[in-house]
Amino acid sequence: MKVLQIGASWLAYQFSGLERYYAELVTRLPPLGTEVTGLVYELKDSPEIKGLNLISFGTQDKNVVLQYWHQRRLVKTYLNREIDIVVSHCTPSMFPSLPHLGDKPLICHFHGPRYLERAVEGANPLSVRLSKYIEQKVYARTDHAITLSHYMKRVLVKTYGFSEEKISVVPGGVNVEHFKQTISRQEARQQLGLPSDRPLIVTVRRLARRMGLDHLIEAIHEIRVTYPDILLVIAGKGRLRKELDDQIRSRNLTRHVHTVGTVTDQELPLLYRAADFSIVPSSAYEGFGLILVESLASGTPVLGTPVGAIPEVLGPLEKSLLLEGASTRQLADGICEALSGGRKLPSMNDCESYAVEHYAWPLVISSINSVYQNLVGKRREKAASSVHSSKGVREAIVHER
Repeated sequence: MKVLQIGASWLAYQFSGLERYYAELVTRLPPLGTEVTGLVYELKDSPEIKGLNLISFGTQDKNVVLQYWHQRRLVKTYLNREIDIVVSHCTPSMFPSLPHLGDKPLICHFHGPRYLERAVEGANPLSVRLSKYIEQKVYARTDHAITLSHYMKRVLVKTYGFSEEKISVVPGGVNVEHFKQTISRQEARQQLGLPSDRPLIVTVRRLARRMGLDHLIEAIHEIRVTYPDILLVIAGKGRLRKELDDQIRSRNLTRHVHTVGTVTDQELPLLYRAADFSIVPSSAYEGFGLILVESLASGTPVLGTPVGAIPEVLGPLEKSLLLEGASTRQLADGICEALSGGRKLPSMNDCESYAVEHYAWPLVISSINSVYQNLVGKRREKAASSVHSSKGVREAIVHER
């Protein structure tokens, strides 16, 4: 089976959930016998894996119109080759090439309702409407979709009118070998230069409005009264960086909240391991949250708001990991309870085992590959049936003559 995978940016450029998911997927499919051609932006060093051919769209600083035509030309080039199925992870990257798909089957990995997320994050209304138009066109052409959660399945059906029967739910995966830690919390802190004698909480987020980081910072302002040595480390980049830093300074929290920007792929497992627990304070549209399972794979419990798919991920492990809500008060109460021992947190071994048993990439990639194969198989059967029917009609006409 030959697959064309159309993504956004390569992982080394953008350490977000979508980029990590895409990178893991395209590098793990070839060993299963699936040949992958991948198209992404900001590709610098391509991994050398037999059966994987990564092509760069270039950089994302081009004129929008030029970017559109470049995408269209490049995708068209590879569509003309022997491709069994086209897979999209990014609607803006897929949209320009819709006219060239022909009868090739298209699968979309639905990572969220981008136009609604952009609206919540305060994007320009015109760009929100454009995003909505692009997404509707891509999903209208999609033969099958894969969502990361049942919550995202409901969103896809309700928001875009997508057929429920054409959706497969396959959760996100985590590289358990990469995140598993053999060192102690104190050793991890020492390696990262973090204090060894303070309560430490970590959150790894894109710095955007719906991530709930402003409420989390306000919660720390309240918590420090009870826990004067509390330290929150916020890892990630985004448009809200200056606004969040200003909030931290205005609340006199520079000793208690550190924004550290993007951490490297090597540092991330250590950062999770260094924390007493991590937290995901999302306020809207959390489609899965790879950071949840990354933290668990590192042996570190994670608190999460009852938003989107977070209950699907954390609930089966331990109900007490779910906070009562996403408000400042609810975040503060939950964190204080976890620090005091009043809120039950699973052990390091329980966290690791849960991640391995439910979200290890070998399990996830096998399910995804099966979805691809099923769609390609159905298309081939349909094509063979059509040829057989046409042959039968021709034979009948000849016989009548």
